[in-house]
Amino acid sequence: MIKSEIISYDRRVRGRTRTFEELRYFGEWRGCWEDENTWEPPEYLERVQELVEDFHTENPDMPRLG
Repeated sequence: MIKSEIISYDRRVRGRTRTFEELRYFGEWRGCWEDENTWEPPEYLERVQELVEDFHTENPDMPRLG
């Protein structure tokens, strides 16, 4: 199962706190425990691109690249 979300996080850069937002996909990995599921950036999912495309076809309102 895959889902997408814009993840927001704060990071200190040059003495200031800045908020960043990045697209991440949540993967529930077959054969893994629930606590091993992860949020991954799009470039880490190149090998499962068909799953990502199917996800967006079924969920057109979810965040995506481009």
